[in-house]
Amino acid sequence: MTIVATEREPRGDAERVGPLEGAPADSQEIPGWSGRIMVWLRVVAQLVGIQVLMIVGTVLGLVVAGLGPALTSGSALLARLRSGDASDALWRDFWTEYLAHWRRASLVTAPAILAIALVWYELLVLQAYGSGALTAILTGASAAVGLCAIAYLSYAPHVLRRYDDPAFRTARFLLVGPLVSPLTALGCMVTGVALLVIGLRFPLLLVLVGLAIPVLLTGLLVDRFLDRVDARHDGEDEPSDGDDTSTAA
Repeated sequence: MTIVATEREPRGDAERVGPLEGAPADSQEIPGWSGRIMVWLRVVAQLVGIQVLMIVGTVLGLVVAGLGPALTSGSALLARLRSGDASDALWRDFWTEYLAHWRRASLVTAPAILAIALVWYELLVLQAYGSGALTAILTGASAAVGLCAIAYLSYAPHVLRRYDDPAFRTARFLLVGPLVSPLTALGCMVTGVALLVIGLRFPLLLVLVGLAIPVLLTGLLVDRFLDRVDARHDGEDEPSDGDDTSTAA
């Protein structure tokens, strides 16, 4: 099975925001431990700021139509933070990405959000009123569907950020992607579930970075997978020596 995705054109130099002074990439250039502490304080401030913006974007879209665009915008800002090109205008950059991705991201992520909500409700009902072997089977099936939806949703913001494919093609890629990269999908599912459990145990942590940290960590995993997909696709597009010879003839 071949997975093909159209990569977005890189931004022009005029549209790029200059590197944030004190970004992680520059931590080795700042002398002394106090300078490095300031670097990581700025990273924390960025994480909290992106978290707040993602919550606001999710609420504005009434969750179903807001979570996907908010995660995609947050993924773009967090990718810049990882690369050392952190935004110095979070508000403007977030909403620019949010509006640019709103329709496509909403269409792609809404089914997964609804599936997770239904699975959550069904698990609560089964735990409250179910019993016996049938309940165990239904619980396992519901949990499996929920984990697949979590994997789909974990891949979504990073795929939406990197590619401009139409909503249907993107959704098809997101359905296939976790199947052809099971270790990456497993890592995303474990990350999402673990941070959800931690967040329920420490609600303040969930409020402060409950979306930003999962998007940051899953971005590390999914981007590596997407880099391999791009490399494979580029390799297939390059003609072989035999093809060059036959064309020249």
